Amino acid sequence: MSERYDLVVVGAGPGGSSTAYHASRAGLKTLLLDRQDFPRDKPCGDGLMPHAANEVAMMGLGDWLDEPHHGRFSGFSIFTKTAKIRQGVPPTLHGPHGYVIRREETDAKLLERATGAGAEFLPRTRATKLLRSPAGDVTGLAAQNGGAVEFDAPLVVVADGVGGFESQMKAHQNAVARRQYFRGVNGPDKEDIHVFITEDMNAQGAGYGWVFYLGDGRANVGAGVSTRALQKTGRNLKDYFDRFLEEPRMAEWLRNAEPEGPAKSWSLKMGMWGAKLHGQGVMTVGDAASLIHPISGEGVGYAIESGRLAAAWSHEAHGRKDFSASVLSGYARQLRRQRAREHLSGHALVNLVPNLGLLEPLFKACERDREASRALIESFTGDAPVYSLLKHPATFATALKDVVGDRLRG
Repeated sequence: MSERYDLVVVGAGPGGSSTAYHASRAGLKTLLLDRQDFPRDKPCGDGLMPHAANEVAMMGLGDWLDEPHHGRFSGFSIFTKTAKIRQGVPPTLHGPHGYVIRREETDAKLLERATGAGAEFLPRTRATKLLRSPAGDVTGLAAQNGGAVEFDAPLVVVADGVGGFESQMKAHQNAVARRQYFRGVNGPDKEDIHVFITEDMNAQGAGYGWVFYLGDGRANVGAGVSTRALQKTGRNLKDYFDRFLEEPRMAEWLRNAEPEGPAKSWSLKMGMWGAKLHGQGVMTVGDAASLIHPISGEGVGYAIESGRLAAAWSHEAHGRKDFSASVLSGYARQLRRQRAREHLSGHALVNLVPNLGLLEPLFKACERDREASRALIESFTGDAPVYSLLKHPATFATALKDVVGDRLRG
């Protein structure tokens, strides 16, 4: 006879561990399972934006964030063809700085907090299907762990990323990214995270490169592009990444740097749209719910936040003894109320503007307007909707004037 749980969480990344931590703290008997052992490497940019750091601190890890080998940033630098925008962490964000910490360490620490709160963790376990009653209600989970196993539970939270379990609830990928660690990157402003909007990555789609400094002498160097760019050009992600490393500024920064380990790639579904956030007896969180910012590609903070909300609604459903889609729709409504503005406006921007290079006049105008550049950074990090830039009409007028002038000269 299978053991009964109040909640089963599939996937022990940030979203799953957050769900398990908060649910266990609320008194729910929680099982957390993952296909892999921990710690394990997870390809990622490794950045924790200030709102993500705030969520990590809410899990009791504020002191851990400030360990000396962790990277800490207090500013943002965006490089384009003709502009450089540098801005400190805006005061509207959740604190004065963010962090750069390897996901291998971050995920293991969040999992440690979940098990410390009382969640049971089962590694090397692959979820295969939801179990349902004859009436169609979720009754548990079937999985493989050296053989077929079943777990009884009225609620399941899916937190296993873009692919994998319950794929019919998930949206298709629309971006890919690749990163590699380097030691001795010789760039300026190591207290910043650096973003590069290059012509190469934006000729037939949208994309950007980055340099995020860890606190131990290494940097996470990467590039991400839309799948639209791959389809239009016939190129692969490795080619985009290699060309980014050859960009003049990057070549100078990397001149005396040494790579550490191979480059690794991953898929993303950005924009909060297309995935199903809930159903009877089930909720999705993190990457499984497409909770990746459509401009920046940041997802860890949204994963932890959505896990916290899913845990709260799990507790609410148990209190009501009602696991219907109607009750769990409260999770989706709350999540959209808190995050839909910036995700929807960012989603609209990347779909209306075929490549970020077309925004070059706006970047140049923002370079000369500190308040507008702050709004631009906030929209990039997901702490304000893109349309907050409309509060700066003079900057838009300058950008439009530059566009018209370029057309006339052309």
